Amino acid sequence: MTEEKLYEKLMAYKKKHGITQEMYQHYKWAIETVKKQQQIKDHKKKEQI
Repeated sequence: MTEEKLYEKLMAYKKKHGITQEMYQHYKWAIETVKKQQQIKDHKKKEQI
């Protein structure tokens, strides 16, 4: 999942339910996880070259 899709899902959830601190923390955690996974993929690609 990309950061853009996560943001879209967060905004859709916000319209229906509002945002809580807990929900925002989950969103931030998900973004960090996506970034880490992308860094790992990029690093592996560089090692293969």
